[in-house]
Amino acid sequence: MTEFSDLLRDLIDHRRKHPGEGGQGEVLDSLIFGEVDGRRLSEDELIQNCIFLLNAGHETTTSMLGNSVAMLLDHPDQHRNLLAEPALITTAVEEFLRYQSPLQLGNRLASEDVMLSGEKIVAGTYIHLSIAGANRDPDVFDDPENVDLGRTPNRQLSFAGGHHVCLGATLARIEGQVAMGRFVRRFPNVQADGPAELLGLARFRGYTAIPVRV
Repeated sequence: MTEFSDLLRDLIDHRRKHPGEGGQGEVLDSLIFGEVDGRRLSEDELIQNCIFLLNAGHETTTSMLGNSVAMLLDHPDQHRNLLAEPALITTAVEEFLRYQSPLQLGNRLASEDVMLSGEKIVAGTYIHLSIAGANRDPDVFDDPENVDLGRTPNRQLSFAGGHHVCLGATLARIEGQVAMGRFVRRFPNVQADGPAELLGLARFRGYTAIPVRV
């Protein structure tokens, strides 16, 4: 994160000195030069927002698509179901997200004392939440360890919920439906061509490589 911040700091400094390089609609320029009631983002705010946008808007989407491909390779019966019934793509994306959520862990900070399941959580306590565990809760999902691309209802929590629901949830669903729908149509005979390599991280679920033949 320190290296990432230093890289962004250099890039932000360069863009401030050369404001015309970004082009119309470029996100970084909008963050640097945009104002609300005469106030611009501080350097720390700029850096943290850039990191947030790259992680939340790019890394998670890339992982969602990679995880989805890997799931189809591991579950050829579900792949066949999707080939035979393309309209399943809507529920399929929800199941991709449930079974292999790109974000496996979440964090919350208690802003005040609160009772939860009979235990007192003191204000200032950090709480680590297992999104992956919640998405396989047998009290919520029937046969949670198996993949069912037609699963309904599917109350997966990969986008969190309530006040903290992911702002990009609708866009992510559209991206998943379009990308995976087209992938399945374009490469109906896709097969694994070697072992897939996981990222090896606790918080993020994704792959560094998924060898296939089409």
